[in-house]
Amino acid sequence: MSTFSGPARAADIRSDVSSIWRRGFAAAGRYRPMPAAETEIAFVKTLPFKGDAPVQISNGAHEQGRMKFRLPRPLYEEAADIVVTPKGGVWRGGCFEERYSAGQPGLRMLAENRRAEESLSEAVIIQCAHNDTYGDWVSEYLVPVLRDLPLSATLLLPAGVAAKPFAARDLDRLGVEWRCIDRPLRIARARILRQQKFFVHFTEDEARLLKKFFGEAGAPARPGGIVYLSRYGERSDVAERVYPSLLVEDIVKSRGGRVIRTHSASREDYAAAAGDAETLIFDHGSAFYNAVGWPARRIFEIVADSWWNNAFLMLSDAAGVHDYTIIRGDLGEAHVRQMFARALDAPLDASAAT
Repeated sequence: MSTFSGPARAADIRSDVSSIWRRGFAAAGRYRPMPAAETEIAFVKTLPFKGDAPVQISNGAHEQGRMKFRLPRPLYEEAADIVVTPKGGVWRGGCFEERYSAGQPGLRMLAENRRAEESLSEAVIIQCAHNDTYGDWVSEYLVPVLRDLPLSATLLLPAGVAAKPFAARDLDRLGVEWRCIDRPLRIARARILRQQKFFVHFTEDEARLLKKFFGEAGAPARPGGIVYLSRYGERSDVAERVYPSLLVEDIVKSRGGRVIRTHSASREDYAAAAGDAETLIFDHGSAFYNAVGWPARRIFEIVADSWWNNAFLMLSDAAGVHDYTIIRGDLGEAHVRQMFARALDAPLDASAAT
């Protein structure tokens, strides 16, 4: 395994402490963890990629395994007489129910006030594991909502999620009635939307839902077209990382390509660029979701050594794009230039040297 320090190590320490509290609450009958059978995973297939192996891949392999839950989860479950808290915890009969809640609980969630201050006859809630970024929102909130439309009742969001501007923007666009869990709420009849995929291993069904939401091009891209989604000027919600964005912008412009700076881009900007995206280049980040329906034939992901996961490799595969190259920006300007010079001049769908 790769060795990490700083924020990653701090997160590991917090997780270790939280597990102690969970064991204590479970022993007291006040915490019911996710059933073990629901967490078992199975291998689906291997996804190869070209270019650099991110440092997070401990053996340096140029591939990732697509996984799934061994036992398919129900799309939703019905539960009676539950209490939901502002952090997204769900309590039933004095016991915290992880399988219905917005994440595995730490002490703050377990100790949160759960004395209901209001009662609702029915509501929809979402079981999930991550609540921090726009990527988390798309993966674990937006996808279940899209799958269940039209919702049968008002959607309730944890306070931290409801405070994110993108939550209101996306739900209002869909015409979904929702409210913030700003106090403990008792629900007589709840519909809980369950997570279907393992981690960020998007399925083909989920890719189709996201294409419909973000927009799907109706024609092939312009031959030779290049679009770069640049994170220049953008800050991360979870981990600061630096990309060679200005360098890649220069490379793309020198080849007649188009640059979109994602921190200020509008839906119209993304829509206007889609037709040029035979080759799509992006800095690892959730702006990629805006391009999931583009007619790209090959994809380049620029990664930082400090932060990476395989979400976009998985989503690209689910969306039907398999010519995928990863470039480590931290290896320096000469390396980045060399990688692009070789890869952009290679025929589409051809195997490139790694």
